[in-house]
Amino acid sequence: MDELWKKLLLSYPPVKKAWDGTYPWIYYIARPVSFPISWLLLKAGATANHVTVLTAALGFASVPLLACGRPGLMALGAFCLVLYTVFDCVDGDMARAFPETGSPAGQYWGELVGNFYLICYIPLAAGLGGEWPVLGALVTVCKLLIISIRNNFWQTLGGLWEKSKQTSGYVPYTGSWYYKLYYNLTDPQAHVFLLPILILAGFGKQFIAASLLISGFDLIFIIVFYLVRAGKIGSQKGQVL
Repeated sequence: MDELWKKLLLSYPPVKKAWDGTYPWIYYIARPVSFPISWLLLKAGATANHVTVLTAALGFASVPLLACGRPGLMALGAFCLVLYTVFDCVDGDMARAFPETGSPAGQYWGELVGNFYLICYIPLAAGLGGEWPVLGALVTVCKLLIISIRNNFWQTLGGLWEKSKQTSGYVPYTGSWYYKLYYNLTDPQAHVFLLPILILAGFGKQFIAASLLISGFDLIFIIVFYLVRAGKIGSQKGQVL
């Protein structure tokens, strides 16, 4: 077996593999496709930073295509997002296999580009016209608020939560069917591959409406979820945090 190929496979850690397993689209399609692409690009002398630039270009290219209002071109823009997800996997493969070629700035840029899909609802809704751009923007706002609430919890109470788990008998949700169902419903990376088909079939408006409904409920759920977690930490410490 080619040494470079072996290095790519060995640098794919069990923790990352388990996380990918949450998403059938990524685990069974995007990630397996990403390995031969990573191998070819590494053979050609490319680095993870080069792939990050390509991933960003695919994300930016999707915006005018999704917003143009022509179903064929909008579907092409959605396909750019499908490729964007695949090359986001390629970026990660190459960065893990050759961490010495990366940099803190490159890692940060990679993480930033990896969240580009959160804004895809805005140009897609703009392409639908009418009141849909407002609804698309609301989807993005909900998803950004959800990320902010999660990050706020882990920055302020993450250490205390990890300590409390050691004495509370906490059983993690990771790997459970409801954990996978939740992320496949709420995470755009899980269902972006459906978008080109939905647009060509004329279901773009239904996609935005369903995304807004799910995002609204998810925002309420996340607020309650982390308030409950904070309360559990406070009760275990004998004080309200």
